Amino acid sequence: MDSFLIYVVLVILIVSAISIVTEVRNRIKTKKRIREEWAKERERKYTDEDWDDITEYFNNIKKHKKDSFFIDEITWNDLSMDKVFEKINSAETTVGEQYLYSMLREIIYDENDLKARDEMIDYFREHKEEREKIQYILSRLGKVKRVKISDYFLDNEGLDSSGVNWYRILGFLPIISILIILFNKSIGASMLIASALVNFIVYYSVKKKIAYKLESFSYIVLIVKCAHSLYKENFQILTPFEEDLKNALSKVGKIKDAIMMLNTAGSDIGIIIEYINAVFLISITNYKSLSKMLLKSGEEFNKIFQIVGIIDSCISVAAYRERLPYFVKPELLNQKNKNDLSMIGNELSHPLIEKSVPNSITIKDSILLTGSNSSGKSTFLKTLAINAIFAQTIYTCFAKDFRIPFMQIFTSMALKDNLFNNESYYIAETKSLKRIINSVNDNILTICFVDEILRGTNTVERIAASAEVLKYLTQNNCICVAATHDVELTHILNKYFANYHFREQIVGDEIIFDYKIYESRSNTQNAIKLLSILGYEKSIVESANKRAENFLNSGVWKEE
Repeated sequence: MDSFLIYVVLVILIVSAISIVTEVRNRIKTKKRIREEWAKERERKYTDEDWDDITEYFNNIKKHKKDSFFIDEITWNDLSMDKVFEKINSAETTVGEQYLYSMLREIIYDENDLKARDEMIDYFREHKEEREKIQYILSRLGKVKRVKISDYFLDNEGLDSSGVNWYRILGFLPIISILIILFNKSIGASMLIASALVNFIVYYSVKKKIAYKLESFSYIVLIVKCAHSLYKENFQILTPFEEDLKNALSKVGKIKDAIMMLNTAGSDIGIIIEYINAVFLISITNYKSLSKMLLKSGEEFNKIFQIVGIIDSCISVAAYRERLPYFVKPELLNQKNKNDLSMIGNELSHPLIEKSVPNSITIKDSILLTGSNSSGKSTFLKTLAINAIFAQTIYTCFAKDFRIPFMQIFTSMALKDNLFNNESYYIAETKSLKRIINSVNDNILTICFVDEILRGTNTVERIAASAEVLKYLTQNNCICVAATHDVELTHILNKYFANYHFREQIVGDEIIFDYKIYESRSNTQNAIKLLSILGYEKSIVESANKRAENFLNSGVWKEE
């Protein structure tokens, strides 16, 4: 018996030594990675499962914040904001990724809150040593896949604290048995074997039912431990959160001690810990205890999540700013209506286009953009819309100067036929426009970006309906920036919309776009010339030119 115990102790010591050496190596490696990766775009392929993880907190939080304005799915997809998120994201933790995603989708209407966020971002750019220490602590939390986190502390989904005392008693029996061995080896050993066997059966029976929850709860415990480590370091940047963090940790902080028993995956001593878990029912007891705590103190867990999340996400934005050739912090105006509007963007660029051609514009009212395909209209709409979102979320704009009122932001640009619901393009687009109309109000300005309005119907009805929809929007506290091929709209709405255009030149057999915005409506007619450049029959080109000229002179299409 004594030699067996010595053997067990030796095995534990050897495994522990290996684990310590591995841990030291990992720390050195992690710190080196943090230094080398700073301000570099992370290469990563995002899977559908990744997006399920990243969007979890946002999907939960928007149900609880009824008074907030969130960028809706149509606008988010129109602007390829998933790609924008990927470009910004360099978070060390799942918490940071989820919080950054939520940050980009929730418009903030309080400039003080945005400036506080900005100060944190700048602090991380300017204080390398402290940032690296914080990043290392965050890296210890790391990322986890396919587990739920905020579901448990925001909605109490699937929590079960029943029987916690019963599991504690069962888990305590092996300890009593070991103590009895000191006085009576036979009775104590028998009790130890019996209690261990019972607990093995209970452990694996319960674990089978809650295995996925154990992984989630393990990560929640790690979040608390991470927050505790950040608090202990007394970082200067955490001063605004110190009191909230202290109060939250005082209510849930004890749960951090359960970390070694819950988080066994990937550990060198994981097998030993698994057996200890089974004998003493540690994971099950911790699961029940944490369920009870989440039911009671979900608000405190949410506060801890938010603090860890904003730190990690602001470091991502700080790294993103470092990569930019230039950026500006916006000037935000508390202007509830369109009176005396002066929205300014100097040298605006698109975050997803490497050699984006910058454009400048001053907006005093709604705008109609005309010009040929591929000339830059849609890109300009997206550039302006993304910068409007950035201004009110991460306080970082792709411009030399950007001035904008606080606004709601909507787009209707890249819709597709919804075949599953048997909806045509036209119906999908009218619903998209209706959601904007329904959202316009007198309490806050709305800005909407519309590309090729009502393209899914015939010319006469498209122009008539488009004119009335656009007129309604701009007369009801909405700035509408719309791109169209229907030059007729620029005449019909001349009193309500300023006109700008993009142009192209045909030089020899080559089409040249400068992607610059110009005042006034487009007056070029190069579509038929393009047919000739692309090798169409000469008779087709000449007849098309003649037909267009006849219509422009008479206003009537000639019958064959």
